[in-house]
This record gives sequence, C-alpha cells and structure tokens, in this order.
Amino acid sequence: MMTEENRKKPTVVCSVFIERDGKYLFVHDPRFRVWRVPGGRVEYGEIVEETVKREMREELGITITNPSFLGFGQDMQYKHSKGRETCRLLLLFRATTDEELTLDPHEATEHKWVSITEMKNEQEKEGALTDFFKRNPDLQW
Repeated sequence: MMTEENRKKPTVVCSVFIERDGKYLFVHDPRFRVWRVPGGRVEYGEIVEETVKREMREELGITITNPSFLGFGQDMQYKHSKGRETCRLLLLFRATTDEELTLDPHEATEHKWVSITEMKNEQEKEGALTDFFKRNPDLQW
C-alpha cells in the first residue's frame, strides 16, 4: 500500500514520437520497467517545446527542431528504483531525425524502431502512452 511519503506531486513530462523511415523509437526505461517514447520532466519556468529539445539532447544526443504537439496522456506509475508512486501528465510531440542516437543508459537500457500498431500492442508500455492512444484513436500519422 502506498503511503503519503511514497507519493510524489503530479509531474508534467514531455515525450516525443521520434520518426525515422516510417518507424518510431521505443525505449525501455529501467526505473519504471516499461517501454516508452523518450522524454522527461519540464523544469520550472521552461517552455514545453524547449523541454522536448533539451530532453532529446540529454537522452539521445540528437537535435530536434519544430516538434509538433499531438496530445496528452495521464498515468500513475510505480518507480521501482525508489519505491515511489508518481502521477504524471504526459505531453506528446512528434519529430523526425536522421541523426545517430547515443542513448543515456540511465534513461534507456534497450531501444527498437516500431510501427505505431506495434507500439499500441506492446503490453509493457507506460500507462500514459496507453491513455494517449485511447484518447486519440483516430490520430493520423
């Protein structure tokens, strides 16, 4: 059972569907033990598009320009590494790249390029991504 000290206040996260050759980057997060699209928390005073650009530099070593906003998803997740439950609002963007990735091993232990259908069918994906797909069943890629 989660106690008040094991809970964290809601967090705003910006994540990006990175497209290359008709496939999208999916990374495995070792802290939450789920597949997700790359992204991270918005810092105080930061514009969300700047969060997207900063997080892609930090997590993947790539430069993103002109990310387009797609929608949002929400979830509650258990952070295994700290024994803490988190509540998140995930803002999802889309961008393309042809740059080579350099994954931060603290953020992603594995990666793969998948179709949106494969992403939707992945059972071990983050809850906010599942919520996003439910909220946007007719989203055109």
